[in-house]
Amino acid sequence: MRGWWRLIGLMLVLCFGVWMNGFAQPIVIKAVTAFPKNHLNNDPIPIFLDKVNSRLKGVVEIKWLGGPEVVDTYEQPRALQSGAVDMVLYSSFGYLKPLMPEAYAKSVSELTEWEERKSGAHALWEEIFAKRLNSKYLGTFHSYVPFVLYSNKKIQKAEDMKGLRVRAMPLYVPFLKAMGAIPVTIAPGDIYTAMERKVVDAFIWPQMGMISWGLQEVTKYQIIPGFYRMEPWTAINLNKWNAIPKEAQRVIEEIMEDMEYIATMRAIQVAKYEDEVRIKAGMQFVEIQPSEAERFLKIIYEETWKAIVQESPEYGPRLRQLTSKKALPKGAFPWM
Repeated sequence: MRGWWRLIGLMLVLCFGVWMNGFAQPIVIKAVTAFPKNHLNNDPIPIFLDKVNSRLKGVVEIKWLGGPEVVDTYEQPRALQSGAVDMVLYSSFGYLKPLMPEAYAKSVSELTEWEERKSGAHALWEEIFAKRLNSKYLGTFHSYVPFVLYSNKKIQKAEDMKGLRVRAMPLYVPFLKAMGAIPVTIAPGDIYTAMERKVVDAFIWPQMGMISWGLQEVTKYQIIPGFYRMEPWTAINLNKWNAIPKEAQRVIEEIMEDMEYIATMRAIQVAKYEDEVRIKAGMQFVEIQPSEAERFLKIIYEETWKAIVQESPEYGPRLRQLTSKKALPKGAFPWM
């Protein structure tokens, strides 16, 4: 009998050891980005990953699988929603349009991400992401850096946009149509060929990232002022998020919040560097006169908000209210 008890005891010890070893394995989060790994827009990603993976070593590990070569840029939101991927580290709100009709609101926000945390807009985005995308919205890496119209036709007033063939994603369509321009849907990686072959006359891209595609080689003008602002989003599938221990969740959220400042400062520097590259490549910066620029921007923002409220009566008006400077509580940032 003693032999049997020893055998049973040994089996229990072995089973416990196997169970403990399995429990100790980190939760692996498989992540993708909208753009290839070497794209400048991904500048903050390695820093974010290093912070998370080092602080949560043995608990959580985020693995960056790649970009559109892993999952097509436009399909990444659905892949996140279904759980085919665990996380989207970096993508544009504009690519969310088929699943999130109010997605445009991020681009026309008057607030930075840290200001949206104060106004209540961040919490509302969390609600929207959970409802529309089955995911936990973590935040936005970049603020301040604007979108820019890059063109091979000199644009000096709104009327110059008439008939202009512009590479567009859904975000730009309302105001482009209002200006008489012709939106053309083209994947980001195909813009170079489209500009080179004159399939399109212009494209819109943030002030950083366009040189990653070599687009300064086939573009003549950068039109000033910029408009909108960079609005990359980062989110984790809700099922995966709920499997992460609460304390680890808090660590990820804290790191993301810190990165919003770090990434924005880095993005501003990258944009300045890119301006130098564009000038060196022979591009010209065309500044629209103030009175005309005001009219230009008014069309862009009014048409965009009109589309948001029309397509999302549930969230559109609330987002407009919470992303306004008026939504900031007094004393939220006393140094400003």
